[in-house]
Amino acid sequence: MSEPESHLTETQTSRLKEEKWWTPVDPVDWSENSPQSIALTACALGLAIGGGLCAAVLQGWQSTGGTFGLYVAIVAMYHMLEYLSVALYNPGYLEIDSFMFNPDVGNGYITAMGVSLAEFWLEWWCGMFTGSNTRLVYLCKLVGLTMAVVGQVMRTLAMVTAKTSFNHYVATRKEKSHRLITHGIYAWERHPSYVGFFVWSVGLQTMLLNPISCVLFAAVLAYFFKRRVQREERFLLRFFGREYEQYQRQVSSLIAFI
Repeated sequence: MSEPESHLTETQTSRLKEEKWWTPVDPVDWSENSPQSIALTACALGLAIGGGLCAAVLQGWQSTGGTFGLYVAIVAMYHMLEYLSVALYNPGYLEIDSFMFNPDVGNGYITAMGVSLAEFWLEWWCGMFTGSNTRLVYLCKLVGLTMAVVGQVMRTLAMVTAKTSFNHYVATRKEKSHRLITHGIYAWERHPSYVGFFVWSVGLQTMLLNPISCVLFAAVLAYFFKRRVQREERFLLRFFGREYEQYQRQVSSLIAFI
């Protein structure tokens, strides 16, 4: 039986008071897939979307600063939607990599985005489009913005429609939840997520008025997706057999014409 608090020594009383007001706090888990890391990443993307849109509105989206702000907002929105689509419709595969900051092992995406931004700011520094036909510049930016929005809608619709059958990586084995999706946007395009990303990427470079990056993005992505589709469809034929053969005959893909 513990002795009354009045009989405790001064040191014991001090410790007791300390224990009464001090509550140990567990260290925050900052591991890769921890809730804290994901929440911080989502918060950063939200700030990028808000800041980018504010810059576009305040400076005018067709200005250099406004165009860059709109670009930041669109890219941040893309990464946010990638994660949210998996979280809502295929949570079994959810991880911090679902934000798709580095979708390929060789850092090709990061390198490509860096090159495009370097071209954009180099053009601005050199004043390449100063004195150019304002109407033509505006039209190019508008076309690029429209392409980026259409591409994003296509890709997100593809993920939402496929639900658990969608995966960011080529499936090499058939899961129990794996179904051949032929309705919705898949009734019009066999690979809407790939076509959507292609249109989105090229559209962004058009909006930034990056002629070199525009050509490079189109060429590299066409080559990449053509090879990826060939590999993916070999597995789909193995998974679904004649059902997929019939689907191939009924629905074409723009990837084949890129």
